[in-house]
Amino acid sequence: MTPTLRKAHRYIWYTLAGALPLGWAAAIWVMPDAVWQQPIRPGQSDPLPALVLSKQSGDFVVSLRQNRAGTRQQLEFQVTKPLAQANTSVILEGRPELLIGALGPRGAWRFDLDSLAAGRRPLRLRLENKITHQILRTITLE
Repeated sequence: MTPTLRKAHRYIWYTLAGALPLGWAAAIWVMPDAVWQQPIRPGQSDPLPALVLSKQSGDFVVSLRQNRAGTRQQLEFQVTKPLAQANTSVILEGRPELLIGALGPRGAWRFDLDSLAAGRRPLRLRLENKITHQILRTITLE
C-alpha cells in the first residue's frame, strides 16, 4: 500500500469511527413510540352460555349456542385437525343462501347468527371451497 493510500485509508477509518455511532444514536432518536396496528382479523366473540345442540362431523364439532334469554344465537366450530382445504367457507343453505364466515386453522371459530338465519330449522350448513367451488361437507343441525 502506498503512503497516499495509507493516509486515505486512515482518514476513512477515522470518519467511520465518528459517523457510525452518530448514525446509530440518530436512528434511536427518530424511532417512533409504540405503533398501534389494526388486527388482520377481528377477535373472536365470547361463547354464549347455553348449548342448544352439538354434532360431531369428521374433524369438526359444530355447536349451536344461545344466550339465556334466547334472543341471540351463535354457531361454534371446533376444528380439531388442520383443514385439508385452506379456503373453507361456511354457508347456511336455504332461500337465500347466507355466507356465515370462513374457517381457519385449529381452534374455535364462532359466528353470530342474525334473526333471519337463527329462525331456520333444521340448520343445513355447507362447507365449501369458494375458489374451486368444491363442496367439502354438508352438516345438518336439527
